Amino acid sequence: MKKIKEIYGKVRDCVTNRWVLFSCVAIIVTLFAIWYGAWWSLFVTLPLIYDYYISKRIAGLHHKMVTRYSWWRIAWGVWCALVFAIIVGVLVYMLFFRWNSSEVVLWFVVALVFGYALWNEIKEETTIYKWLYSWVHAIIFATVVATLIQLYWFQMFVIPTGSMESTLMAGDYILVNKVSYGPRVPMTPLSFPFVHNTMPLNDTKPSFSTAWERSYRRLAGTDQVKRGDVVVFNFPEGDTVVMEQPAMSYYELLRNDDFGSTAEERREYLKKNYTIAVRPLDKKENYIKRCVAVAGDSLVVVDGVVYTDGVKERAVATRQYIYANGDTGRAIALERPIMDSEIANYADQNPVKAGKLSEGDRGMLIPHLTVGEVSKWDLDNFGPVWVPKAGATIELTPENMAMYGRCIAVYEQRAVKQQDGKVFIDGKEATEYTFLMDYYFMMGDNRHESLDSRFWGFVPEDHIVGKAAFVWFSVDPNGGGIRWDRIFTRIE
Repeated sequence: MKKIKEIYGKVRDCVTNRWVLFSCVAIIVTLFAIWYGAWWSLFVTLPLIYDYYISKRIAGLHHKMVTRYSWWRIAWGVWCALVFAIIVGVLVYMLFFRWNSSEVVLWFVVALVFGYALWNEIKEETTIYKWLYSWVHAIIFATVVATLIQLYWFQMFVIPTGSMESTLMAGDYILVNKVSYGPRVPMTPLSFPFVHNTMPLNDTKPSFSTAWERSYRRLAGTDQVKRGDVVVFNFPEGDTVVMEQPAMSYYELLRNDDFGSTAEERREYLKKNYTIAVRPLDKKENYIKRCVAVAGDSLVVVDGVVYTDGVKERAVATRQYIYANGDTGRAIALERPIMDSEIANYADQNPVKAGKLSEGDRGMLIPHLTVGEVSKWDLDNFGPVWVPKAGATIELTPENMAMYGRCIAVYEQRAVKQQDGKVFIDGKEATEYTFLMDYYFMMGDNRHESLDSRFWGFVPEDHIVGKAAFVWFSVDPNGGGIRWDRIFTRIE
């Protein structure tokens, strides 16, 4: 036991040694600054890190100033109180009010009261102040570190629906690797930590502010999106959301004849009867699907099987379909869909894939046309579709504008207008267009129960969040308890 204590003491002394701490932090900060492309920041950060762990000149100077000059104590107290008051005031404001609301006075009062109280504590350096400061310091440090990890390395998600069954089940908690494809630099930096787009306990309260927005930039990653990858991304049609029906696409509702005979009538109906929210790109809902085609691929679905550039998709044992008996046309195994690994058990029933859309549902699949050849597409027989690629040029026609118009107008933010069979981009007539980004085609492994790219189209590269790595926890949302067999399983 004594020997173990000696070893523990030596390890503790080594880990807590100021030079060891300084070296570790300096290396991490240097590597991150180079990766981020902000190497110039090292001229400021490295000297500050050295002073914090080694020389402590700033802390010593501050102590002397506090001891000798009362005005410095007061100034320091005011500064700390102001910083803490702003943090608390902003958190209260974000939790209880909308950013565009008129309750700024309450925010100011909360900040003022808290600031005054904290100022008095700091001036006297009371026990309460020291206790509060130590906790605030620890919480801020942990929050900053955890936020950086979540933004640039790994993030955790929970699977809400069964669109990826049986690869991923509703109630699976997964870890997403952002380094695989390179993490995005936050585009909406002013955001409440550890939540995505709404505040805790308030599904209608935005957790972010658009007062400061940045353009899309992605850091270097270790890989690229490939066919077969299970990918987390921002829902492309999630820029506008009907808060009362968050699972439904706003644009899908705009195509619903029950809300009006024209798009304008439907838009006005939704505006009057529902709460409409607009979200920036990185605050759209997170979706998870399998990439079945990458930029430049030509995709076609035949009898439920995807072919890209004539190559059949690889087998996935957990992918599932609803099947029908080829002789009788009646569905088999009605209690659940059948996985690819199980279909051999039904060989004597001559199964064929089913689940096609009915005649009344035409126009639900992209490009949302109810006439022409594409109106005959269904879930199992779809395409061919070419996936846009950065630098590739296509001829513009009214037919393919139905397929690619949203990519040009919304994702690449060009002013598009169609008139008299002609296409105008940024005010000029255009007969062709060169894409600025790569796009991907995503489909759920639960092929007949998944709203995916067959319904809402392509996923732009700037919407990619990361690669699903493994399931770290799983619980049955229907009360079945913990799924122990799924914990720490890799996602293939």
